[in-house]
Parts: sequence; C-alpha cells; structure tokens
Amino acid sequence: MKSTLGELAELVSGEVRGDPTRTLDGVRTLSEATSDHLSFLSDPRYIDEALASSAGALLATAEMAERLAQDLILVGHVPLALSRILAALTPGDGATPGVHATASVAEGARVSPTASVGPFCIVGTGSEIGEGALLESHVVVGEDCLVGAGSRLHPQVVLYRGSVLGERCILHAGVVIGGDGFGYATAEGTHHKLEHLGRAVLGDDVEVGAGSTVDRGVLGDTKIGDGTKIDNLVMVAHNVEVGRGCLLVAQAGLAGSARLGDGVVVAGQSGIIGHVKIGDGVVVATKSAVLAAVEAGKQVAGIPATDLADWRRQQAIMRRLPDLRSRLLRLERATGESQDPEEE
Repeated sequence: MKSTLGELAELVSGEVRGDPTRTLDGVRTLSEATSDHLSFLSDPRYIDEALASSAGALLATAEMAERLAQDLILVGHVPLALSRILAALTPGDGATPGVHATASVAEGARVSPTASVGPFCIVGTGSEIGEGALLESHVVVGEDCLVGAGSRLHPQVVLYRGSVLGERCILHAGVVIGGDGFGYATAEGTHHKLEHLGRAVLGDDVEVGAGSTVDRGVLGDTKIGDGTKIDNLVMVAHNVEVGRGCLLVAQAGLAGSARLGDGVVVAGQSGIIGHVKIGDGVVVATKSAVLAAVEAGKQVAGIPATDLADWRRQQAIMRRLPDLRSRLLRLERATGESQDPEEE
C-alpha cells in the first residue's frame, strides 16, 4: 500500500527531514530496500549498512540521523514506530461476520453477530465468542469457553473445556489451551492419573505462538497475565501463574505451579522448575535451568541458573582450565609430585 513520507510520519508523530511528498511502497530491510521503500535504523551498529542502503527513506532517531543522507522520519523509538507503520500497512483479514456453513455451533453457545466462525470450526455448548472475534478454519472451542472480543484464533487451535481468552488475544496455528497437565500419583510402580478440574485463563492482549501449550490447573487455574507474549513451541504446565507483560521465548518450559511476576523474560530453551517464585523483571538467559526462587530484578544464567555476573566469571575460568591444568602439571613435574594418570 503506497503512502507518502508525510503520511507515515503523521501516523507515528514523527518529524520529516526531506521531501514529505515522496511516495513509498511498503517497508523493507536495509539490504532489500529500493528507492521506493521505507527502511529503518534501530541500532547504531548498522549505520554503515544504512549508509549503503538504496532505501528511499529511513526511520531513525535524531541521534542517528546526522550521518544519513536519505529522507528521514525522526522518531524517539524506532521499533515502536515501525510496529505502528507495519500495522497500518497490513492488509485486513478479509473475514466476513457470521458462521460458515460447514461450522458446528452447539445449542446454547453464543456467537456475536460481528464474530467470524470459519470453515469446519466447532463451538461447544455454553461457549461464548465475543464481538469481532475470528476463528479461522478447523478451530475447536470446547464447552463453556470464552473467546474475548477481537481475539483471533488461527487454524487448528484447540481450546479445551472451560478455557478463557481475554480481549484481542492472538493464538497461532496448532496452539492448545487447557489440556490436562502432566500429573500422576505413583503407587507401587503404577502411575494413576490426576484429573484436572481447573481452567486455563489468558488475560487481554496475550499472544501465543504456533505449537505452544498452556495446561489447565488441577484444581485452581493456570493464569497468563495481560500483555504477555509466548513464542512458538513453549510449554506452560498446570497451575503456573505468569504475570503481566512477560516474554517466554521459543522452547522455554515452565513446570507446574511456578510463579512468574510481571515483566519476566525467559529466553529460548530455558526451563523453570515447579513451585518456585520468579520476581518481577527477572531475565533468564538462553539455555538456563532455574532450580530455585529468583529475586525481582535479577539476571540469571547457566545450569543451575545463578547470578549473571557470577556465571560470566565461571565461564571465563572454564575457558582457562586447559591452560591452568598445563601449568599445574608443569609445577608437579618440577617438584616430582605429578599424579596425573596421563603421566604414568
């Protein structure tokens, strides 16, 4: 969709440096952009690439603009401005309100006249689909579920009985909300299933990536706070509570009854053991295993996870181990006290 530089600047409350009447046809990366495109510079590390780019115009901050020759939109926060522009340029979903002829809506279910229920969807008894919600093809909404206004469920999403989605949630393909958790009572070598009678409850503006799962509680609810974003292939176990505005990155796993405060970041392939409390603003580095409670504001890394500064010191020492071992062997040989089996 074509727009002028001035129109895009107005959209993000930015300042134009250059020709506000320049017409641009979409947004591209620095390396892919031509003179017809808008691009962006969000990190000074890419200033040389920006200088070499053929982009017709750039989004940038005033601090990064001094060396740039292109037309510019100057903003205070480039990623935020970019998100608004991309949202404005994204085509609509094209959905028509109503229930597709191949969909099945149980008696007693309530579907807003402004909602769209796509081909081969199933909506169970007692469930409610809110205003403007969109269920794409083959979505299954079990009994007594709530899908909040403006939420979008991509193909093959499954909501088990009693699951609750707030407003403006986005669930990508293959997401399962409210399945039974991994809970068993083991006696004399036999695993006896614990029936899960709770729910999975997601707040407003939650996004869940493709293939991720949020299990229902055993008795209480599993809860995901407003504005939390969950990446692809993330597992949230039964009775977990995740605060507002958290980020759970791909292949992270939260074990049962873990408690995460607001603004927690769990990086990719990290795990958090069950029944621990993670304070507000904690950052868990990639491939870490959190085996104990973490105080608010801490950054942790490693297996088991420890304070990030301590972990970095440990890694520095580990890199020096071969050299330290060689020095120790030389000292032992010099004193005639070598006991290294490789020396025998």
